[in-house]
Amino acid sequence: MEVPLMELRIPCAELYLRLGDDDVLVLDCRSPENWEQVEFHIPGSLRMTPEEVSQDLFILPDDELIVLYGCEADWENVLRVCRMLLMQGRKAVCLDGGIQAWMAEGFPTEQHLCRDSAMNGSHAAAERW
Repeated sequence: MEVPLMELRIPCAELYLRLGDDDVLVLDCRSPENWEQVEFHIPGSLRMTPEEVSQDLFILPDDELIVLYGCEADWENVLRVCRMLLMQGRKAVCLDGGIQAWMAEGFPTEQHLCRDSAMNGSHAAAERW
């Protein structure tokens, strides 16, 4: 039985309140192209493409809520991975509206490390509020 679409979504405001909780894992599932186009991500999120999530399912925790997000162009892939996680018995939801909604609603983001600073060992992330 397929889970209704509304049950697969978490509003941006709810995720914001849960950021930093020990039982929440946030995954940025944007394609490499979309990752480069929008150079910000949700603080604390981990970068995994939908393909990586599917292939490396065993490294994801069994006891945490997994929140996946992408952008409009990635929505179908993110939704597919969310449903796959649910079929595997994981708790998973998609961020309603993805990174665009998160930014439009004014929630905090971090800028990706640029390649040059990553090569030089800098671990500072620029925050945007």
